[in-house]
Amino acid sequence: MQTAIRPLARCLSVLAAAGALLSASCSSVKVSVKDGHATHEAIKSAEILRELAGAPPAALAVFADGTKKLIQNAKQRELFTPRDAAACYMKAAIDSHRQIASGQERRGSEAENALVDIHNHSLARFVELWMKDPRRGTATVHRFECDGEVFEITLAPDSTYKTGYFDRVVSSLSIQEKGIEPAVRDGWGAPLVGIREQRPERAEELKHFPRKGMHTPVTLTMDSVREVKDAEGSVTRATLSLRNPMLEQSITVGSRTFPVSGDFSAPIAVVLNKQSEALTGLAGFFDANQRAENAGIYLMEPYDPDRIPVMLIHGLISVPMIWRDIVPQMMADPEISKRYQLMVFGYPSGLPIIESADLLRDHLAAIRAKYDPDGNDPLSRNMVVAGHSMGGILTHTLVVDMGDHLWRQFNKESSLDELPIDADKKEKLRKLLLYQADPAVQRAFYFSAPHRGAVLAEKGIAGALSKLAKLPSSMMQESSVLLDPVVCPDVPLAQLRKGVYTSAQSLIPGAPMVAALDLAPYRRGVIYHSVMGDRGKGDTPNSSDGVVEYWSAYQAGAASELIVPTDHGSYKHPRAIAELKRVLREHAGIR
Repeated sequence: MQTAIRPLARCLSVLAAAGALLSASCSSVKVSVKDGHATHEAIKSAEILRELAGAPPAALAVFADGTKKLIQNAKQRELFTPRDAAACYMKAAIDSHRQIASGQERRGSEAENALVDIHNHSLARFVELWMKDPRRGTATVHRFECDGEVFEITLAPDSTYKTGYFDRVVSSLSIQEKGIEPAVRDGWGAPLVGIREQRPERAEELKHFPRKGMHTPVTLTMDSVREVKDAEGSVTRATLSLRNPMLEQSITVGSRTFPVSGDFSAPIAVVLNKQSEALTGLAGFFDANQRAENAGIYLMEPYDPDRIPVMLIHGLISVPMIWRDIVPQMMADPEISKRYQLMVFGYPSGLPIIESADLLRDHLAAIRAKYDPDGNDPLSRNMVVAGHSMGGILTHTLVVDMGDHLWRQFNKESSLDELPIDADKKEKLRKLLLYQADPAVQRAFYFSAPHRGAVLAEKGIAGALSKLAKLPSSMMQESSVLLDPVVCPDVPLAQLRKGVYTSAQSLIPGAPMVAALDLAPYRRGVIYHSVMGDRGKGDTPNSSDGVVEYWSAYQAGAASELIVPTDHGSYKHPRAIAELKRVLREHAGIR
């Protein structure tokens, strides 16, 4: 019995250790779609209009009654003739557009707000039904009829996204999210999640997008409504656009200007649905073989050559999922979203830091080769990189002039060129240890980064974790050159063997990478910022966030340093997010 208990106890202790090193809360994301929610909200807004109009019935009350009946009839038709139901929702959206464009309601009034809600929810419900219609995508102009009115809808020639670009869209107004903070902008239009799926023929196009494909905020707007006569009589023509709410932030309807509505958290929630942050983070450490297949830099919208890239890097026993609240908040900020595009780096967090840093440089080279081969975009000239925990160390590796500081951790006496080894080994070592700062990274942002290592990694946790980790042999072959005692006479080589030396050992104070980073100077011109946690004792500089001590997170010469009252998940604190926004505004010259 004792024999059976010991392995279990050992596993439990390892999991407890992993929990201590987890860089974020153990939360899951769940999404549910409330079918018909848009209909309910549209009817409720029509009732509000009726109450606002008062008695005796005014024109607004007549409109409200008619719209309510129209939407209720559409709701009934869904059961029998969904095509007709979709048409009647479109008519309700057109009618409310007309009412808004007439300018009869006071700007910012409850009546105007209710009209906008009717328009947006009716348009959203139209989309939900239209997604199931076999006619979708068969023509550029579609004709409908509802209650004796004939109308045509067409996508505007200057619509950001063209007909057929998205394989499907989901109405954000019907999505309920758990495990992610909502980030929305109220305004004109139906906020959607635009989905372009990964398919074999799109392998190259969507190479730098998640396995589930592109999921991005989109807003369907009704731009104009006009009456025309054709051979068949009077026709109402409505022009629609699929807009990027991060770039197109206002729209004019009649004499009114509205913000373009947008839901910036819904796309991320749909991608992450039913995923557990803790479980995926543990899998990324303990089974790096599997995680290595999906390593890469991932975009969240089509690449933009004009906006500044902000790359976010997660830490140990973690995944890009940790950024699920930061990314939408940045997207929802009008000044930031029109100047920046966000991307994340995902990697097997069990790899030694030297390997992960090499992998990061490879993926930066790959994304530049695809999108910016001439090196003229901000992707090659002006990037901001932010990292949490071990991701902060990877960020640090991009902005220092490493020189031979890392090499000297392995060989204090000889230069690489002096070693009696073949050219192939020398090239591998040069790539791993003798690299230069990335000239495109102009600014670095650290969340709880253990620049000098973490004492927690010394307390037996590193070894316990490593015994269960499975590192990808294909990647470890690169660092296998370090096993040659001629190359590296100054380190305990036994720990470098496959499956023994992981990122956990890399974080022990005095380990090669953290020791080298403490010596290597920042590249001239680089600006860097630090955010660190303090669990409330207020004893800085002797403070800690529970994983990383202040003395390790501190960086002399930082342009700013912010200590927030929290644990190791400092990136989630509102003041930390506000600080990142401030830094991004400063970087873009926003006053």
